[in-house]
Amino acid sequence: MLKIKSHPFSSLKRTVYHAIKSINEAPTLYSIPSAKLSAGRMQAWIIYYYGTNQQFTLSDSVPLPIIFSPKDVLIKVSASSINPIDIRRREGYGGKLIDTYQSVKNFVQLRGNQSNKLEFPITLGRDFCGEIIRKGPKVTKFNVGDKVYGALNVTRQGSFAQYCAAGEDEICLKPNNISDAEASALPLVSLTSWYAIRKLSGFNEENSIGKRALVIGAAGGVGHIATQLLNNLGMETTALCSQSSFDYVRQLGVEDAIDYRQKDWLSELSQKAKYDIILDTVGPKYYSFQLMNTLLNPGGTFVTIITPIFRNVDKYGLISGLSRTAYTAAKQTLYGWSNNFNYRWAVYRPDGEVLRQVKNLVEQNKLTIKVDPKEFSFENIPQAISYLENGHAKGKVVIKYSSFR
Repeated sequence: MLKIKSHPFSSLKRTVYHAIKSINEAPTLYSIPSAKLSAGRMQAWIIYYYGTNQQFTLSDSVPLPIIFSPKDVLIKVSASSINPIDIRRREGYGGKLIDTYQSVKNFVQLRGNQSNKLEFPITLGRDFCGEIIRKGPKVTKFNVGDKVYGALNVTRQGSFAQYCAAGEDEICLKPNNISDAEASALPLVSLTSWYAIRKLSGFNEENSIGKRALVIGAAGGVGHIATQLLNNLGMETTALCSQSSFDYVRQLGVEDAIDYRQKDWLSELSQKAKYDIILDTVGPKYYSFQLMNTLLNPGGTFVTIITPIFRNVDKYGLISGLSRTAYTAAKQTLYGWSNNFNYRWAVYRPDGEVLRQVKNLVEQNKLTIKVDPKEFSFENIPQAISYLENGHAKGKVVIKYSSFR
């Protein structure tokens, strides 16, 4: 059986690191020439305060992103997509930890220069697809005119804008067999799934054949990508989702599906062969962690994308919040050790190499993204967010920036 042992705090350290990792290049500023770019201004949806959708303002005088690293590129966005994290960030989720990290980074790297600090007004949005229009002097992997896709680091201004900036190691050429809108729906959910399954749980082509996987929330954004990645590794996958999604997840290669809404779903799972990995994409709303671990094989891994780091810091402050998070991480990890399984937290990290491998799977027709049929334009981003927030979405909600072509 696959078995990964680590210090109780190592999972927490990796999660904190990946959650707020930013570019560590030399902090020389490389301003983008703007003669043809509306005198250095662009359109963007911004918020001045955390809160509801009423906080969104469409501005046509937002400064263009500044290249802070010689390995950054400026991208004209052609499409983006909405993720639940965008809604939570609008409400203030993670603000304290991100602000503290950025302040420390600026002090160390920029000697107190606050021009790179993520502060109000904030532009939200992580996923994007677009065309490189400028690049820093040390960019070697891409050229001006390349069509790329990616997910922005949480410390960067977002993609709900005409332009965004990203590091060359955070992006990848878009898959050539899908549209810009479909490509923009892929990055965050793919990166989260990949890190959960491969980077943190240690599964790969060599050790996965015949192993068993359970995906909680298999029809959701992260869940339907993770399900396909697990199947591509040769695992036997069980989907926990609503009965209305059974036909869809079976199209993804799932052999077994269980309705989480039925009262005896845990009992039904308990009667099946145990699992080598359980991937939780929804959090402990319908189950307890202690009950779910009974479904694991010895040495198996329970990995969840629902982590308390940002929530704890927002609620209790930096020191107390991190202390509570460390306690939870140590408690769950030690509990796992004593019961012979691994416990992991997973978050996405911008990673161009992972996106390159995702691109290959998409072009080989081994990975597909489910996009909601309802179309939204850049001018209707607040409505698109409400559409997702109110539970209407039947796939990733994408935004087309056709007005900027």
